[in-house]
Amino acid sequence: MNKKIILFALIAALFVGCSSTKTSVAPEIAIVYTNDVHTYINNMVKVDGKYVPGLRFSKIAGLVRDLKGEGKEVILVDAGDEIQGTSYGSFDEGVSVIDLMSATGYKVAAIGNHEFDYGADHFYDISKKAGFDYVSCNFHYIGKDGKHKDFAPYKIIKAGGKKIAFIGISTPETLTSSSPTNFQNHKGEFLYSIDGCSDAKELYSAVQNAIDAVKPKADYCIALGHLGVSMGEIKGHISSADVIANTKGLDAFIGGHSHSTIAGEKVRDAGGKEVLSTQTGAYLTSVGIMTLGIDGKIGTKFLKDYDSFDEKVAVLEDRLVDRINQIYGKQIAVLETKLDVNSPEVENRRLIRAQEMNIGDFVADSVYWFFNENQRLDCDAAIVNGGGIRTFIKEGPVTVNDVKNVQPFGNMVCIIKATGQQILDALEMGATVTGEWDYEWNSPAENGGFLHVAGMKYEIDSSYESSVIKDEKGMFVSVNGKYRVKNVCIFNKKSGTYEPLDLKKTYSLAGINYLLRNSGNGLSMLSKCDVIVDYAGQDYEILADYCRSFAREDGFARIKTAGSRLHEYKGYLIDYENPFGAGRIKILKK
Repeated sequence: MNKKIILFALIAALFVGCSSTKTSVAPEIAIVYTNDVHTYINNMVKVDGKYVPGLRFSKIAGLVRDLKGEGKEVILVDAGDEIQGTSYGSFDEGVSVIDLMSATGYKVAAIGNHEFDYGADHFYDISKKAGFDYVSCNFHYIGKDGKHKDFAPYKIIKAGGKKIAFIGISTPETLTSSSPTNFQNHKGEFLYSIDGCSDAKELYSAVQNAIDAVKPKADYCIALGHLGVSMGEIKGHISSADVIANTKGLDAFIGGHSHSTIAGEKVRDAGGKEVLSTQTGAYLTSVGIMTLGIDGKIGTKFLKDYDSFDEKVAVLEDRLVDRINQIYGKQIAVLETKLDVNSPEVENRRLIRAQEMNIGDFVADSVYWFFNENQRLDCDAAIVNGGGIRTFIKEGPVTVNDVKNVQPFGNMVCIIKATGQQILDALEMGATVTGEWDYEWNSPAENGGFLHVAGMKYEIDSSYESSVIKDEKGMFVSVNGKYRVKNVCIFNKKSGTYEPLDLKKTYSLAGINYLLRNSGNGLSMLSKCDVIVDYAGQDYEILADYCRSFAREDGFARIKTAGSRLHEYKGYLIDYENPFGAGRIKILKK
């Protein structure tokens, strides 16, 4: 009897064991994601008035490791703009950042517009050496031999017994937000194209084609879309929400480009299905964790920081930081008042692309000072685009690295002959959304082409809509109506007064090649102007020299309004102590 009982018990145990094996639950899938990191590998955050290390790649690698330790399947992805933004990317044109991302464990990434700032051919080459895949369904490359060499439109990754497809999407704004010449051959012919530049429907079609191609092969279909939800994308119908609303088949959308913080917004697609849309902000202010639950539900959350880190990745970070400190870490000046890109009144509200700021005046003044005082050329005015001013300079000691982080692109400066009409058109192109409110971001509407000026002042009347006409690539064509920009005046250094812009007169206008020679931000009206001096120097080096030019106190140049050579110009508008600048740009409210 006892033997029979034992036998039955063994059989039952075996049966239960087999049953539990057959009904074992698949592990939960966690998609860890970032966007618009912009090479902030040495990310610092302000805590109790002091700057301390914030979220970094080494901490993200530690997060991935710990999630795996909890039994989860983890996929690390990025939604674009990784290799440009600070000196950590620009010193070797993104190579070290890609190596660091590979070590961190990224599996797939979208192609952001700033991936091309060192040249499209360069990015194409270094992307092939990455330990992860770049994907884009709407970016097309025709090689020099005439053969198409497109990136893969998607990548399928197996995890937790499921197949997850990641579809890459690039913003159609790429051709104007990066230098257009980066995408052309020596004849000015475009070797690259992006679906959606001339018609948003091209973008929707490209995304839908990718969905249709991969949907039968995958359990989940997730977009990695560097598109954004700012005013410009919304007006052009190329935002992430527009793509969701005009396609079918996506399960989630991990976005980038507009630097928005979207924890988890539900957007209905063309078939009425709710699609989760998310974006983590920018500069590693947070990392997202998207969960693909065993019940099929998709959820997401953000982490602002993480306590643990991966030691091997941290070593690589430290080596890169030390290398940059050796190159650019020397102190050159002391700054008395913070030069900021953000509002001093609302935390993290970026204003440099929407209105005058003291750092915009400062950067424009550096070019104006360089040609007038350093080169002894007669420069009437200088312009710089808000999108090219990437970060602030905090009060206290200033190093070359601080300056280079403001202008990390390494653009060359030049001076050209431009008519008053061409200058007016350039200012008008930069003011297309000025004065409007971006409700998605709860901030003034941004335009990377918003122009900060030196030797000039102007007003923008926002009481009526912009009537700028652009071509299919976003280039300026004409103004079909009233100009929003008015009362433009050029500073006369001899009389010390600002005089009305003469539309027929030719002026000497300074700035970076990106704007004045390469039609950056769509400024095609300046591309054919006669050049006075080209390749005069790199923007950040000129900015550093301007810092050094201030009156010295205690062995260092002391950056304050009274110490600038331009302060000696009688009647010149200059006030670095005011975060909103000296009053060179006035926005007339609606």
